[in-house]
Amino acid sequence: MKPLLLRLAAVLLLGLLLVAPVRAQGVQVVSSEAKPNFPANIKFALVAEAPASQIVAVQLLYGATRGEAMTVVDLPVTAGARVAVQHTLDTQVSYLPPGTALTYHWLIRDAAGNELDSPPQELRYDDPRFPWKERSQRNVTVLWYQGNDAFGQTLLDAAIKALDALKVEIGAELTLPVRIYVYADLQDMRSALEPNSTEWVGGQAFSGLGIIVGAIAPDNTTEIQRLIPHELSHQVLAQATENPYGGVPLWFNEGLAAHNQVRRDADWDAMVEQAAQQGRLIPLEALAANFPTDTDQALLSYAQSRNVVEFILKTYGEAKLQALVTAFAQATPVETALTQVLGRTVDELDAAWRATLPPQTETPPVLTGPQTAPPDRFTAAPTVVPTATPTTDWADWLAGLPAWVPLTATGLCCVIGVGVAGTLLLVGLRLAGVDKRTS
Repeated sequence: MKPLLLRLAAVLLLGLLLVAPVRAQGVQVVSSEAKPNFPANIKFALVAEAPASQIVAVQLLYGATRGEAMTVVDLPVTAGARVAVQHTLDTQVSYLPPGTALTYHWLIRDAAGNELDSPPQELRYDDPRFPWKERSQRNVTVLWYQGNDAFGQTLLDAAIKALDALKVEIGAELTLPVRIYVYADLQDMRSALEPNSTEWVGGQAFSGLGIIVGAIAPDNTTEIQRLIPHELSHQVLAQATENPYGGVPLWFNEGLAAHNQVRRDADWDAMVEQAAQQGRLIPLEALAANFPTDTDQALLSYAQSRNVVEFILKTYGEAKLQALVTAFAQATPVETALTQVLGRTVDELDAAWRATLPPQTETPPVLTGPQTAPPDRFTAAPTVVPTATPTTDWADWLAGLPAWVPLTATGLCCVIGVGVAGTLLLVGLRLAGVDKRTS
């Protein structure tokens, strides 16, 4: 009975703390709020008091609830016993996807040195422009606004099927919630993405936030089978390998996601074979951190990555794929992880995979000009270019001018000289009284 009474007392005390204004040594929060205005901004506002002193400093701290970093904003304050401050976070500049969970709190200091760190508050940066419906299962919530309940169930079923496949292949599943926002078309989706996002992208995973954004029309079952497994693969892999020291090579991340699509991109195999025949394959090492921005090269990067992951599965099996995931989770460098698990370096894996492709039959284009820098480029003395100085040789300068320039100048000088001489003559005669009139 006593433990129950203690729990009730604790709950009662917590309720009183939540209702009462937040105080600390004379500083108190009167009101604190954050108003999201998707996709433009979030407006934070605070009213605080220090009746026995003056508030001289206020800081706003905010960040993703799933993250560890906080942004600190120093707010201008006119010292006083009561202050009201505001801050507008421009989410077009500091982009946040729909559904992002944010945590924020205030740090307030008065003239006496008393400091209040307010309790953290949370908000979800939702997109209220559409009438969302949602369904949840196994840490996945799908949200959609166009289409009936059967469409929503189809989305959720595709997500569960993808989770089952990933559990078998890499031995991992979701440990944190993931929200999938399904927009009805690309235009609606792009209005929710970061400005100037790549136009051909049909979906995006924000792994650190547990958010997936995609465009799927209610009658497009093909895109359901492509996008949902692809983006969920990113989420599961990110959660399985999360650590503060290292990451997963991009070719492994994207290759696994593309491989897990129920609806394959059928033309990618032909794209890779053609690139092999033309000598245009991208070195695997170059795909570790970034993909090219050129659309054709980016698609080739995705296709190569999928083929390499499928080569690993076919050659070494699921156990080795799971061992690689474990190694990446332990922040093992890529080269070391591949050597320990597969017995090959990155270049050796690349070469072994390329050996399964058609041989090169076309001659790559010949590059003109030097292909390597001279070995003495850092040892030779620097070349000093003398600074040009203005010439003082008037004869040389005049000789360099067109013939009409000196003639014209001479004529002008003569006209001016005659005019000046005539003026002087008239002035002299007037002074001498020659032109004085008599009546």
